[in-house]
Amino acid sequence: MAKTKIVSKQRDAELTKKLILDAAECEFARRGLLGARTEDMAIAADCTRAMIHYYFDSKETLYRLVLERMFSEQAKVAQGFDVNQASPAEALERFLRIIMTDLRENRNLPLIMLFEGIQNEGKFYKQIVISAIYEPIQAILERGKREGVFRSELNTLHTSINIMGACIFYTMSRNNLAHMFAGTPDILNKDLYDVHMDQAIQLILNGVTR
Repeated sequence: MAKTKIVSKQRDAELTKKLILDAAECEFARRGLLGARTEDMAIAADCTRAMIHYYFDSKETLYRLVLERMFSEQAKVAQGFDVNQASPAEALERFLRIIMTDLRENRNLPLIMLFEGIQNEGKFYKQIVISAIYEPIQAILERGKREGVFRSELNTLHTSINIMGACIFYTMSRNNLAHMFAGTPDILNKDLYDVHMDQAIQLILNGVTR
């Protein structure tokens, strides 16, 4: 019986920490690190502020862990992506579709990225694996240049940054852009987002191809 109670407590602790991280993610997406309130996180996670501080020693620690959790899955996908599959154009399109689909499904990520740049000047990005997302794009661009299908004058770092800008701006600025789509409260609905994704990828491919 004692062993069962210990296991139950461990499970409860893990569940509580997950609920706190979930609540913190939403709060950071609403207000960034500087404006986020642990009181509101506690309400959303159905726990107390004391419990948050028990599991996470500071709001910054909680923020860093939220970032790491959000980017870890993207990093795994990026690191496992075969940049030599198919043609460079096809490989680039496949990778961008993975990234853009994830941005739609994980709607808090673009907003937290926006707040990170405004409030923290990228301080915490240095502590996570954000570069892993750009590396496959650069590798595909380099391969395309070598094979003569992408423009030889491309600066792969700048181009990969511009590509990610085209991929993320729509999701990051969705609240600002919503008024341009009259009668559409959620411009991340699948039908509208698929149009955006197709057009953004076509724009990118036209821009890098010789």
